[in-house]
Amino acid sequence: MRTLSLVFFLLSLTFCRKEPFDFDLKIALPSDPAHLDPLFITDLSGQKLSKFLHQGLFSRDPKGFQSPWILTSQKIPHPNREIWRFQLRPAAPALEDIRFSLSRLVQESYPRKGDYQFLLAVRSLSENQLELEFQKGTMETEWKEKLSLPFASIIGKEEWERGVLHSYGKYKLLSWKKNEFLDLHLQKESDSDFPKKIRFLILPQSSTSLFLYRKGKLDAFKLTDFLLSIPEANQESTLTKRGRSVQYIAINQNNSCFDKHFRTALNLAIPRHLIIQKLLENHADLTYGPIPLNYIEKISKGEVHQEQTYDKNLAIAELEQSSCYPKIKTTSLEFRMRGDDENQTKGRAIKQALEEIGLIIKLRPMEKAPLYKENGEGKGDLTLLTWYSDFDSIWNFLDPLFHPEKMGNGGNRSFYLNPEVGRILNKPSKTDKDALQVITKIKEDKPWIFLWSIQENYLVSKEFLRYNVLADFL
Repeated sequence: MRTLSLVFFLLSLTFCRKEPFDFDLKIALPSDPAHLDPLFITDLSGQKLSKFLHQGLFSRDPKGFQSPWILTSQKIPHPNREIWRFQLRPAAPALEDIRFSLSRLVQESYPRKGDYQFLLAVRSLSENQLELEFQKGTMETEWKEKLSLPFASIIGKEEWERGVLHSYGKYKLLSWKKNEFLDLHLQKESDSDFPKKIRFLILPQSSTSLFLYRKGKLDAFKLTDFLLSIPEANQESTLTKRGRSVQYIAINQNNSCFDKHFRTALNLAIPRHLIIQKLLENHADLTYGPIPLNYIEKISKGEVHQEQTYDKNLAIAELEQSSCYPKIKTTSLEFRMRGDDENQTKGRAIKQALEEIGLIIKLRPMEKAPLYKENGEGKGDLTLLTWYSDFDSIWNFLDPLFHPEKMGNGGNRSFYLNPEVGRILNKPSKTDKDALQVITKIKEDKPWIFLWSIQENYLVSKEFLRYNVLADFL
Protein backbone atom coordinates (compact mmCIF):
# COMPACT_ATOMS: atom_id res chain seq x y z
CA MET A 1 0.00 0.00 0.00
CA ARG A 2 2.85 2.38 0.84
CA THR A 3 4.41 1.51 -2.54
CA LEU A 4 1.21 2.55 -4.36
CA SER A 5 1.10 5.83 -2.42
CA LEU A 6 4.69 6.54 -3.44
CA VAL A 7 3.85 5.86 -7.09
CA PHE A 8 0.93 8.31 -7.05
CA PHE A 9 3.08 10.90 -5.27
CA LEU A 10 5.73 10.63 -8.00
CA LEU A 11 3.06 10.88 -10.68
CA SER A 12 1.73 14.04 -9.09
CA LEU A 13 5.23 15.55 -9.12
CA THR A 14 5.67 14.58 -12.75
CA PHE A 15 2.35 15.71 -14.17
CA CYS A 16 1.13 18.43 -11.84
CA ARG A 17 4.17 20.69 -11.61
CA LYS A 18 3.72 24.22 -12.89
CA GLU A 19 4.69 24.73 -16.52
CA PRO A 20 7.37 27.33 -17.26
CA PHE A 21 5.15 28.73 -20.04
CA ASP A 22 1.42 29.27 -20.23
CA PHE A 23 -0.45 27.59 -23.08
CA ASP A 24 -4.01 28.30 -24.12
CA LEU A 25 -4.52 24.62 -24.95
CA LYS A 26 -2.75 21.31 -24.55
CA ILE A 27 -3.55 18.50 -26.96
CA ALA A 28 -2.30 14.92 -26.85
CA LEU A 29 -0.77 13.09 -29.80
CA PRO A 30 -0.45 9.28 -29.54
CA SER A 31 2.98 9.26 -31.21
CA ASP A 32 5.78 11.59 -32.15
CA PRO A 33 5.54 12.68 -35.80
CA ALA A 34 8.24 11.11 -37.92
CA HIS A 35 8.58 14.28 -40.02
CA LEU A 36 7.34 17.84 -40.25
CA ASP A 37 8.65 18.01 -43.83
CA PRO A 38 5.43 18.20 -45.89
CA LEU A 39 6.74 15.67 -48.43
CA PHE A 40 7.13 13.00 -45.76
CA ILE A 41 4.03 13.54 -43.61
CA THR A 42 2.39 10.12 -43.87
CA ASP A 43 1.56 9.27 -40.24
CA LEU A 44 -1.57 10.40 -38.42
CA SER A 45 0.24 12.64 -35.92
CA GLY A 46 2.00 14.44 -38.76
CA GLN A 47 -1.26 14.85 -40.67
CA LYS A 48 -2.93 16.48 -37.67
CA LEU A 49 -0.02 18.85 -37.13
CA SER A 50 0.00 19.74 -40.82
CA LYS A 51 -3.49 21.26 -40.43
CA PHE A 52 -2.06 23.68 -37.89
CA LEU A 53 1.33 24.36 -39.48
CA HIS A 54 1.01 24.05 -43.23
CA GLN A 55 -0.76 25.83 -46.06
CA GLY A 56 -0.61 25.08 -49.77
CA LEU A 57 -1.20 27.20 -52.82
CA PHE A 58 -4.82 26.01 -52.64
CA SER A 59 -7.14 24.89 -49.87
CA ARG A 60 -10.45 23.04 -50.00
CA ASP A 61 -13.70 24.05 -48.35
CA PRO A 62 -17.37 23.09 -48.93
CA LYS A 63 -17.56 25.66 -51.77
CA GLY A 64 -14.62 24.17 -53.66
CA PHE A 65 -10.93 25.04 -54.02
CA GLN A 66 -9.78 28.46 -52.89
CA SER A 67 -6.44 30.22 -52.74
CA PRO A 68 -5.61 32.97 -50.22
CA TRP A 69 -2.58 33.97 -52.27
CA ILE A 70 -3.66 33.99 -55.93
CA LEU A 71 -5.07 37.20 -57.39
CA THR A 72 -5.73 35.95 -60.94
CA SER A 73 -5.13 32.78 -62.94
CA GLN A 74 -4.93 32.19 -66.69
CA LYS A 75 -4.67 29.08 -68.86
CA ILE A 76 -2.00 29.53 -71.53
CA PRO A 77 -2.72 27.84 -74.90
CA HIS A 78 -0.23 25.04 -75.71
CA PRO A 79 -0.53 22.04 -78.06
CA ASN A 80 1.08 19.45 -75.77
CA ARG A 81 0.83 20.74 -72.21
CA GLU A 82 -1.59 22.24 -69.71
CA ILE A 83 0.04 25.53 -68.67
CA TRP A 84 -1.40 27.87 -66.05
CA ARG A 85 -0.08 31.29 -65.06
CA PHE A 86 -0.85 32.86 -61.68
CA GLN A 87 -0.62 36.45 -60.49
CA LEU A 88 0.09 36.39 -56.76
CA ARG A 89 -1.24 38.78 -54.16
CA PRO A 90 1.19 41.07 -52.29
CA ALA A 91 0.43 39.14 -49.07
CA ALA A 92 1.49 35.80 -50.60
CA PRO A 93 4.70 34.08 -49.47
CA ALA A 94 7.88 34.98 -51.31
CA LEU A 95 7.68 33.69 -54.89
CA GLU A 96 10.97 31.84 -54.38
CA ASP A 97 9.47 29.94 -51.43
CA ILE A 98 6.50 28.86 -53.55
CA ARG A 99 8.70 27.88 -56.49
CA PHE A 100 11.09 25.98 -54.21
CA SER A 101 8.31 24.08 -52.41
CA LEU A 102 6.43 23.04 -55.55
CA SER A 103 9.64 22.18 -57.41
CA ARG A 104 10.43 19.63 -54.70
CA LEU A 105 7.31 17.74 -55.84
CA VAL A 106 8.96 17.26 -59.22
CA GLN A 107 12.61 16.81 -58.26
CA GLU A 108 12.69 14.84 -54.99
CA SER A 109 11.78 11.26 -54.05
CA TYR A 110 9.09 10.82 -51.38
CA PRO A 111 6.30 8.32 -50.52
CA ARG A 112 3.53 10.07 -52.49
CA LYS A 113 5.58 11.08 -55.53
CA GLY A 114 3.30 9.06 -57.82
CA ASP A 115 0.43 11.42 -56.96
CA TYR A 116 2.29 14.36 -58.51
CA GLN A 117 3.52 12.91 -61.79
CA PHE A 118 1.09 15.20 -63.61
CA LEU A 119 3.21 18.21 -62.52
CA LEU A 120 6.04 18.69 -65.03
CA ALA A 121 7.60 22.09 -64.25
CA VAL A 122 7.40 25.09 -61.92
CA ARG A 123 8.63 28.48 -63.13
CA SER A 124 8.82 31.96 -61.59
CA LEU A 125 8.33 34.60 -64.30
CA SER A 126 8.64 37.82 -62.36
CA GLU A 127 8.47 39.07 -58.82
CA ASN A 128 4.86 37.96 -58.42
CA GLN A 129 4.08 35.63 -61.34
CA LEU A 130 4.15 31.84 -61.15
CA GLU A 131 3.73 29.34 -64.00
CA LEU A 132 2.86 25.65 -63.58
CA GLU A 133 3.11 23.07 -66.35
CA PHE A 134 0.99 19.90 -66.23
CA GLN A 135 0.60 16.81 -68.38
CA LYS A 136 -1.86 17.17 -71.24
CA GLY A 137 -5.34 16.14 -70.15
CA THR A 138 -4.84 16.88 -66.44
CA MET A 139 -8.15 18.20 -65.13
CA GLU A 140 -8.21 21.49 -63.24
CA THR A 141 -10.00 19.84 -60.31
CA GLU A 142 -7.26 17.20 -60.06
CA TRP A 143 -4.28 19.53 -59.89
CA LYS A 144 -6.10 21.88 -57.52
CA GLU A 145 -6.97 18.95 -55.29
CA LYS A 146 -3.40 17.64 -55.20
CA LEU A 147 -1.94 21.13 -54.63
CA SER A 148 -4.23 21.54 -51.61
CA LEU A 149 -2.77 18.49 -49.81
CA PRO A 150 -0.16 18.72 -47.01
CA PHE A 151 2.57 17.34 -49.31
CA ALA A 152 2.31 20.45 -51.52
CA SER A 153 2.53 22.91 -48.62
CA ILE A 154 4.74 25.96 -48.90
CA ILE A 155 7.83 26.29 -46.68
CA GLY A 156 10.55 28.93 -46.48
CA LYS A 157 13.51 28.04 -48.74
CA GLU A 158 16.19 30.02 -46.89
CA GLU A 159 15.16 28.68 -43.47
CA TRP A 160 14.88 25.11 -44.79
CA GLU A 161 18.45 25.22 -46.03
CA ARG A 162 19.48 26.14 -42.46
CA GLY A 163 17.50 23.22 -41.04
CA VAL A 164 14.64 25.39 -39.75
CA LEU A 165 10.93 24.95 -40.58
CA HIS A 166 9.22 28.15 -41.72
CA SER A 167 5.61 27.27 -42.49
CA TYR A 168 2.70 29.40 -43.70
CA GLY A 169 -0.25 27.79 -41.92
CA LYS A 170 -2.25 29.16 -38.98
CA TYR A 171 0.62 28.37 -36.60
CA LYS A 172 4.41 28.42 -36.56
CA LEU A 173 6.61 25.90 -34.79
CA LEU A 174 8.37 27.30 -31.71
CA SER A 175 10.04 24.13 -30.43
CA TRP A 176 9.99 20.37 -30.86
CA LYS A 177 11.39 18.06 -28.20
CA LYS A 178 11.34 14.54 -29.62
CA ASN A 179 8.92 12.15 -27.93
CA GLU A 180 7.87 14.83 -25.44
CA PHE A 181 6.14 17.89 -26.93
CA LEU A 182 5.75 20.38 -29.77
CA ASP A 183 4.96 24.04 -29.12
CA LEU A 184 3.05 26.08 -31.70
CA HIS A 185 2.31 29.81 -31.81
CA LEU A 186 -0.37 31.58 -33.84
CA GLN A 187 1.06 33.37 -36.88
CA LYS A 188 -1.41 36.29 -36.64
CA GLU A 189 -2.15 37.07 -33.02
CA SER A 190 -5.12 39.19 -34.06
CA ASP A 191 -7.06 36.06 -35.09
CA SER A 192 -9.24 35.65 -31.99
CA ASP A 193 -10.96 32.51 -33.31
CA PHE A 194 -7.84 30.49 -32.56
CA PRO A 195 -5.80 30.02 -29.35
CA LYS A 196 -2.47 31.84 -29.41
CA LYS A 197 -0.29 29.05 -27.99
CA ILE A 198 -0.80 25.29 -28.18
CA ARG A 199 1.37 22.54 -26.73
CA PHE A 200 1.09 19.08 -28.28
CA LEU A 201 2.13 16.43 -25.76
CA ILE A 202 3.36 13.06 -27.02
CA LEU A 203 1.34 10.60 -24.92
CA PRO A 204 1.24 7.04 -26.32
CA GLN A 205 -0.99 5.71 -23.51
CA SER A 206 -4.56 7.00 -23.38
CA SER A 207 -4.62 6.24 -19.64
CA THR A 208 -1.93 8.92 -19.15
CA SER A 209 -3.97 11.35 -21.24
CA LEU A 210 -7.05 10.66 -19.12
CA PHE A 211 -5.07 11.22 -15.91
CA LEU A 212 -3.89 14.64 -17.17
CA TYR A 213 -7.34 15.54 -18.47
CA ARG A 214 -8.86 14.85 -15.05
CA LYS A 215 -6.18 17.04 -13.46
CA GLY A 216 -7.03 19.90 -15.83
CA LYS A 217 -3.63 19.56 -17.55
CA LEU A 218 -4.92 18.42 -20.96
CA ASP A 219 -7.64 19.81 -23.23
CA ALA A 220 -8.08 17.17 -25.95
CA PHE A 221 -7.09 13.57 -26.67
CA LYS A 222 -8.32 10.67 -28.74
CA LEU A 223 -10.37 8.15 -26.77
CA THR A 224 -9.64 4.49 -27.26
CA ASP A 225 -12.66 2.20 -27.55
CA PHE A 226 -12.17 1.09 -23.95
CA LEU A 227 -12.49 4.61 -22.55
CA LEU A 228 -15.77 5.48 -24.25
CA SER A 229 -17.79 4.38 -21.20
CA ILE A 230 -16.06 6.70 -18.70
CA PRO A 231 -18.32 9.37 -17.11
CA GLU A 232 -16.44 12.24 -18.75
CA ALA A 233 -17.18 10.94 -22.27
CA ASN A 234 -20.63 12.50 -22.40
CA GLN A 235 -22.28 14.10 -25.42
CA GLU A 236 -21.12 17.61 -24.49
CA SER A 237 -17.43 16.73 -24.08
CA THR A 238 -16.99 14.20 -26.91
CA LEU A 239 -16.37 15.07 -30.55
CA THR A 240 -17.00 12.22 -33.00
CA LYS A 241 -15.60 11.94 -36.54
CA ARG A 242 -17.01 9.26 -38.85
CA GLY A 243 -16.14 7.90 -42.26
CA ARG A 244 -12.56 9.20 -42.41
CA SER A 245 -10.76 5.88 -42.02
CA VAL A 246 -10.68 2.22 -42.91
CA GLN A 247 -9.21 -0.49 -40.72
CA TYR A 248 -8.12 -3.59 -42.59
CA ILE A 249 -5.77 -6.56 -42.64
CA ALA A 250 -3.27 -6.51 -45.48
CA ILE A 251 -2.87 -10.01 -46.96
CA ASN A 252 0.68 -10.27 -48.30
CA GLN A 253 0.29 -10.82 -52.05
CA ASN A 254 3.94 -11.91 -52.33
CA ASN A 255 2.96 -15.32 -50.89
CA SER A 256 1.64 -17.56 -53.69
CA CYS A 257 -0.35 -19.63 -51.17
CA PHE A 258 -2.55 -16.62 -50.49
CA ASP A 259 -4.61 -17.08 -53.64
CA LYS A 260 -8.14 -15.82 -54.27
CA HIS A 261 -9.80 -18.80 -52.54
CA PHE A 262 -7.61 -18.27 -49.45
CA ARG A 263 -8.34 -14.54 -49.38
CA THR A 264 -12.06 -15.16 -49.82
CA ALA A 265 -12.00 -17.65 -46.93
CA LEU A 266 -10.40 -15.06 -44.64
CA ASN A 267 -13.02 -12.48 -45.52
CA LEU A 268 -15.89 -14.89 -44.90
CA ALA A 269 -14.41 -15.94 -41.54
CA ILE A 270 -14.74 -12.58 -39.75
CA PRO A 271 -17.98 -11.87 -37.80
CA ARG A 272 -17.79 -8.11 -38.31
CA HIS A 273 -21.23 -7.32 -36.90
CA LEU A 274 -20.47 -9.23 -33.71
CA ILE A 275 -17.03 -7.65 -33.19
CA ILE A 276 -18.39 -4.15 -33.82
CA GLN A 277 -21.28 -4.73 -31.42
CA LYS A 278 -19.54 -6.57 -28.59
CA LEU A 279 -15.90 -5.48 -28.74
CA LEU A 280 -16.10 -2.01 -30.30
CA GLU A 281 -19.41 -1.16 -28.59
CA ASN A 282 -20.88 -0.01 -31.94
CA HIS A 283 -18.21 2.66 -32.37
CA ALA A 284 -17.29 1.51 -35.87
CA ASP A 285 -19.17 1.24 -39.16
CA LEU A 286 -19.14 -1.40 -41.84
CA THR A 287 -17.49 -0.61 -45.16
CA TYR A 288 -18.21 -1.50 -48.77
CA GLY A 289 -14.98 -3.31 -49.56
CA PRO A 290 -12.24 -0.74 -48.87
CA ILE A 291 -14.60 2.26 -48.82
CA PRO A 292 -16.57 3.86 -45.95
CA LEU A 293 -20.29 3.61 -46.69
CA ASN A 294 -20.81 7.39 -46.83
CA TYR A 295 -18.53 7.61 -49.88
CA ILE A 296 -20.08 4.72 -51.79
CA GLU A 297 -23.56 6.11 -51.13
CA LYS A 298 -22.56 9.47 -52.62
CA ILE A 299 -21.42 8.04 -55.93
CA SER A 300 -24.19 5.45 -56.22
CA LYS A 301 -27.03 7.96 -55.71
CA GLY A 302 -27.77 6.92 -52.13
CA GLU A 303 -28.27 3.24 -52.79
CA VAL A 304 -27.37 1.15 -49.73
CA HIS A 305 -25.01 -1.68 -50.63
CA GLN A 306 -24.83 -5.09 -49.02
CA GLU A 307 -21.94 -5.38 -46.60
CA GLN A 308 -19.52 -8.31 -46.44
CA THR A 309 -21.08 -11.63 -45.39
CA TYR A 310 -19.96 -13.82 -42.49
CA ASP A 311 -20.28 -17.50 -43.31
CA LYS A 312 -18.01 -19.89 -41.42
CA ASN A 313 -18.97 -23.00 -43.43
CA LEU A 314 -18.48 -21.26 -46.75
CA ALA A 315 -15.12 -19.94 -45.49
CA ILE A 316 -13.97 -23.50 -44.75
CA ALA A 317 -15.14 -24.62 -48.21
CA GLU A 318 -13.18 -21.79 -49.88
CA LEU A 319 -10.07 -22.63 -47.82
CA GLU A 320 -10.27 -26.24 -49.01
CA GLN A 321 -10.11 -25.00 -52.62
CA SER A 322 -6.97 -22.90 -52.07
CA SER A 323 -3.79 -23.95 -53.85
CA CYS A 324 -1.80 -24.80 -50.70
CA TYR A 325 -4.53 -26.79 -48.93
CA PRO A 326 -4.14 -28.85 -46.75
CA LYS A 327 -0.56 -27.72 -46.05
CA ILE A 328 -1.79 -24.22 -45.24
CA LYS A 329 -3.65 -25.63 -42.19
CA THR A 330 -0.36 -26.73 -40.60
CA THR A 331 1.52 -23.53 -41.46
CA SER A 332 1.87 -20.93 -38.72
CA LEU A 333 0.75 -17.57 -40.15
CA GLU A 334 2.20 -14.44 -38.57
CA PHE A 335 -0.42 -11.80 -37.77
CA ARG A 336 1.15 -8.42 -36.97
CA MET A 337 -0.37 -5.34 -35.39
CA ARG A 338 0.51 -2.31 -33.25
CA GLY A 339 1.39 -3.34 -29.69
CA ASP A 340 -1.14 -1.17 -27.81
CA ASP A 341 -4.00 -2.79 -25.88
CA GLU A 342 -6.70 -1.71 -28.34
CA ASN A 343 -5.05 -3.19 -31.44
CA GLN A 344 -4.04 -6.37 -29.62
CA THR A 345 -7.63 -6.90 -28.43
CA LYS A 346 -8.94 -6.56 -31.98
CA GLY A 347 -6.14 -8.88 -33.10
CA ARG A 348 -7.14 -11.58 -30.62
CA ALA A 349 -10.79 -11.48 -31.78
CA ILE A 350 -9.74 -11.80 -35.43
CA LYS A 351 -7.23 -14.54 -34.53
CA GLN A 352 -10.00 -16.58 -32.89
CA ALA A 353 -12.22 -16.24 -35.95
CA LEU A 354 -9.44 -17.39 -38.30
CA GLU A 355 -8.55 -20.31 -36.07
CA GLU A 356 -12.17 -21.44 -36.16
CA ILE A 357 -11.81 -22.19 -39.88
CA GLY A 358 -8.71 -24.30 -39.20
CA LEU A 359 -5.75 -21.91 -39.53
CA ILE A 360 -2.81 -21.53 -37.14
CA ILE A 361 -2.36 -17.85 -36.29
CA LYS A 362 0.56 -16.40 -34.35
CA LEU A 363 0.03 -12.88 -32.99
CA ARG A 364 3.01 -10.54 -33.16
CA PRO A 365 2.46 -7.13 -31.50
CA MET A 366 5.06 -4.58 -32.64
CA GLU A 367 6.12 -0.99 -32.14
CA LYS A 368 4.83 1.37 -34.83
CA ALA A 369 8.15 2.16 -36.56
CA PRO A 370 9.38 -1.42 -37.13
CA LEU A 371 5.84 -2.59 -37.99
CA TYR A 372 5.52 -0.11 -40.85
CA LYS A 373 9.14 -0.49 -41.92
CA GLU A 374 8.98 -4.28 -42.17
CA ASN A 375 5.54 -4.24 -43.76
CA GLY A 376 6.95 -1.90 -46.41
CA GLU A 377 9.70 -4.45 -47.01
CA GLY A 378 7.11 -7.15 -47.68
CA LYS A 379 7.49 -9.00 -44.37
CA GLY A 380 4.69 -10.65 -42.42
CA ASP A 381 1.70 -12.66 -43.61
CA LEU A 382 -1.21 -10.63 -42.24
CA THR A 383 -0.94 -7.06 -40.89
CA LEU A 384 -3.65 -5.08 -39.10
CA LEU A 385 -3.48 -1.49 -40.37
CA THR A 386 -5.54 1.69 -40.43
CA TRP A 387 -5.74 4.26 -43.22
CA TYR A 388 -6.86 7.82 -42.47
CA SER A 389 -7.80 9.87 -45.51
CA ASP A 390 -5.69 12.91 -46.35
CA PHE A 391 -8.58 14.68 -48.03
CA ASP A 392 -12.29 14.29 -48.66
CA SER A 393 -12.36 12.16 -51.81
CA ILE A 394 -13.13 8.55 -52.62
CA TRP A 395 -9.87 8.44 -54.61
CA ASN A 396 -7.93 8.91 -51.39
CA PHE A 397 -9.16 5.45 -50.37
CA LEU A 398 -8.27 3.92 -53.74
CA ASP A 399 -5.20 5.47 -55.35
CA PRO A 400 -2.59 5.29 -52.54
CA LEU A 401 -3.78 1.91 -51.24
CA PHE A 402 -4.12 -0.11 -54.45
CA HIS A 403 -1.96 1.57 -57.09
CA PRO A 404 0.55 -0.98 -58.49
CA GLU A 405 3.32 1.66 -58.48
CA LYS A 406 2.87 2.58 -54.80
CA MET A 407 3.65 -0.72 -53.13
CA GLY A 408 4.87 -0.94 -49.55
CA ASN A 409 5.32 2.38 -47.79
CA GLY A 410 3.78 4.22 -50.73
CA GLY A 411 0.41 3.02 -49.41
CA ASN A 412 -0.15 -0.33 -51.17
CA ARG A 413 0.86 -2.37 -48.12
CA SER A 414 -0.62 -5.65 -49.34
CA PHE A 415 1.54 -5.52 -52.52
CA TYR A 416 -1.60 -5.81 -54.64
CA LEU A 417 -0.83 -5.88 -58.37
CA ASN A 418 -3.68 -5.45 -60.83
CA PRO A 419 -2.78 -3.73 -64.14
CA GLU A 420 -6.42 -2.90 -64.91
CA VAL A 421 -6.79 -1.06 -61.60
CA GLY A 422 -3.50 0.75 -62.28
CA ARG A 423 -4.70 1.81 -65.73
CA ILE A 424 -7.83 3.43 -64.31
CA LEU A 425 -5.96 5.09 -61.45
CA ASN A 426 -3.50 6.59 -63.96
CA LYS A 427 -6.25 8.28 -65.99
CA PRO A 428 -5.82 12.08 -65.81
CA SER A 429 -9.59 12.49 -65.58
CA LYS A 430 -11.58 9.96 -63.51
CA THR A 431 -15.31 9.67 -62.98
CA ASP A 432 -17.61 8.09 -60.40
CA LYS A 433 -18.08 5.24 -62.87
CA ASP A 434 -14.31 4.68 -62.82
CA ALA A 435 -14.37 4.61 -59.01
CA LEU A 436 -17.15 2.01 -58.97
CA GLN A 437 -15.22 -0.09 -61.49
CA VAL A 438 -12.07 -0.02 -59.31
CA ILE A 439 -14.02 -0.83 -56.14
CA THR A 440 -15.76 -3.77 -57.83
CA LYS A 441 -12.44 -5.22 -58.97
CA ILE A 442 -10.84 -4.79 -55.54
CA LYS A 443 -13.85 -6.44 -53.85
CA GLU A 444 -13.47 -9.38 -56.21
CA ASP A 445 -9.71 -9.73 -55.71
CA LYS A 446 -9.82 -9.22 -51.90
CA PRO A 447 -6.22 -8.11 -51.26
CA TRP A 448 -7.35 -7.24 -47.72
CA ILE A 449 -9.55 -8.66 -45.05
CA PHE A 450 -12.05 -5.80 -45.22
CA LEU A 451 -13.00 -4.83 -41.67
CA TRP A 452 -14.66 -1.52 -40.74
CA SER A 453 -14.41 2.24 -40.57
CA ILE A 454 -13.40 3.44 -37.11
CA GLN A 455 -15.33 6.20 -35.41
CA GLU A 456 -12.79 8.66 -34.01
CA ASN A 457 -13.83 10.04 -30.64
CA TYR A 458 -12.07 12.93 -28.89
CA LEU A 459 -12.54 13.99 -25.29
CA VAL A 460 -12.28 17.78 -25.10
CA SER A 461 -12.36 20.36 -22.32
CA LYS A 462 -14.55 23.44 -21.99
CA GLU A 463 -11.51 25.53 -22.91
CA PHE A 464 -11.17 23.62 -26.17
CA LEU A 465 -14.86 24.10 -26.95
CA ARG A 466 -14.37 27.87 -26.73
CA TYR A 467 -12.62 27.62 -30.11
CA ASN A 468 -15.30 26.15 -32.38
CA VAL A 469 -13.07 26.12 -35.46
CA LEU A 470 -10.65 23.63 -33.87
CA ALA A 471 -13.13 20.77 -34.20
CA ASP A 472 -12.18 20.57 -37.89
CA PHE A 473 -8.48 20.29 -37.00
CA LEU A 474 -8.80 17.05 -35.04
